Amino acid sequence: MRHPISKITALALAVPLAGSLLFAPAASAAPVQAGAAVTAADEPYSSFKVQVSAPKKVRAGGKISYTITATNLGPHLADSYWIGGVPPKNSTISAVYGPEGTECDWYEDGYWCIVPEALEVDDRTAIKVVVKLSKKAKGTATGYWGVDSVDLPNGAENLSRDEFERIGVKSWYFVKKIKTKIVR
Repeated sequence: MRHPISKITALALAVPLAGSLLFAPAASAAPVQAGAAVTAADEPYSSFKVQVSAPKKVRAGGKISYTITATNLGPHLADSYWIGGVPPKNSTISAVYGPEGTECDWYEDGYWCIVPEALEVDDRTAIKVVVKLSKKAKGTATGYWGVDSVDLPNGAENLSRDEFERIGVKSWYFVKKIKTKIVR
């Protein structure tokens, strides 16, 4: 079957144009109101259910072990996410336990570990972060722990976390506030 050259040319021009429209922001007739419903473009590629376990009480100068469990709720495979968060004030990270190949570091927004395993929908993974409080700590030790999920564009797999922010890659935080009472 033969196609006229004008039909082939029109198709060749239309396909890239249609592909670029997929990634263009959706035009709306009315301005977006505060509290408006989230559109599909604003939803994460993978969302997470986060569970954090920690002791209710600890002595000043003692250690708090946070076990952070992340379950991929989907709708897609999660292959780019960090587990971690912000430890309590007057504390230091003394140990991190996670799956083999887990790498952790400090960033502007906290202490985050990249886990090298991709999670299918309903799969989960966990890490344990042990924090040592200072001897002068008092009151309540408050930490924020969870998951930072990132939607990576093709070809961005080897970029650093700092580069994601620079090029405008979207990320979503699924974090819980955990309080531990400091006793004397």
